[in-house]
Amino acid sequence: MTNDPAPGRPQRARLLAMVAMGLWAVALVVSAAHVWKKPHAGTVYKDFEAGGARWLASQNLYPKVDEYIYSPFAAAFFAPFAMLPDRAGGILWRALAVTVYAMAFSAWLKRGRGTAPECAALAWIFLLPLSVGDVFNGQANPLVIGLLMLAVVECRREHWIGAALSVAFATYFKVYPLSIGLLLAVLHPRKFPGPLVLALAGIFVVSLVLQQPDYVLKQYGNWVHTLGQDPRRTLNYFGTYRDFWLLLRVLRVPISVQGWAILQALSGAGVAGWLYVTQRRGASAEQLDFLLLTMGTCWMLLFGPATESATYVIAAPPVVLASLRWRGQPRFLAGAIACYALLLGSQMLSSWGHQYQNAFTHLIQPLAVLIFAATLIASSRRSSSDFTIHQS
Repeated sequence: MTNDPAPGRPQRARLLAMVAMGLWAVALVVSAAHVWKKPHAGTVYKDFEAGGARWLASQNLYPKVDEYIYSPFAAAFFAPFAMLPDRAGGILWRALAVTVYAMAFSAWLKRGRGTAPECAALAWIFLLPLSVGDVFNGQANPLVIGLLMLAVVECRREHWIGAALSVAFATYFKVYPLSIGLLLAVLHPRKFPGPLVLALAGIFVVSLVLQQPDYVLKQYGNWVHTLGQDPRRTLNYFGTYRDFWLLLRVLRVPISVQGWAILQALSGAGVAGWLYVTQRRGASAEQLDFLLLTMGTCWMLLFGPATESATYVIAAPPVVLASLRWRGQPRFLAGAIACYALLLGSQMLSSWGHQYQNAFTHLIQPLAVLIFAATLIASSRRSSSDFTIHQS
């Protein structure tokens, strides 16, 4: 008779899976109940809905700087939501965003050699605290990172059109997701750039068809002008974004907006070059995809154009996935845990510690991502076997 070294493992896996499903179900039900009771309280969905309503009425989408900052295509996307009652539209929008987010995270958990069931359940449990805030107030960030995660998976499957459409759709929401598309083009130079250009152009053409072309072209011009006039970068000495710019300001390192743009470009080129060299050295496809997603996310948060507190939800899936990957490597796992703890602490501080909000508390999130990026760079120097998600 053989002794099972872990006879209770299937039961633990089922229990953890039930806990994960229960916690997510409670969070989603509470979020939906809040929308139903107070559809306009504590939500950014009203901004999306306003954009859709203006699109339907052929009104200027950008009457004020920093009110509606999304593309005209995004306004066209939200036009059907604007035709629904506020409660129904708010719940439907959150359901769509969470569905894409969950599909993408599930796809990554199933990649490579797979993940032990209890570890997968724990991953869902740890993903929730960093995600629930954005789901609750209707942010677009879960949808955006979900689309980008799916794009990486689709590229590896050689589904180029699907991957390109995922990147393009996310780009027309937030612009900075294009950086992931460019990194994918570095790893797949012969296959991906063409579909990406076609997808970006195709969505632009679709937006022209959905309204009067003259109106749409004018709105695209207004959009570009609005993005250029965004005052949040220089609103005060520190600015209001939580990124590497803030760190430089706290350290009293002088930098201009033009200098910041150069730093953004150089850092992005650095990430692309690092991935290219890693690929040339024979890294596995799974390792490259992991590094692209994680380092690409770090770049978007530290050097992207508009990193706010809520934007950091896009770090949640990469940090949780990295924790699974490094669970047999304490040195690297410590970096992921530190990042997770700082992100969670900052989120709690933002929710319940408004009196403590200042440049130094805002610095917690970018410091967390800097720790994560440093850990990624250190871990990438190990052999490709270190990047495999070990079976438990």
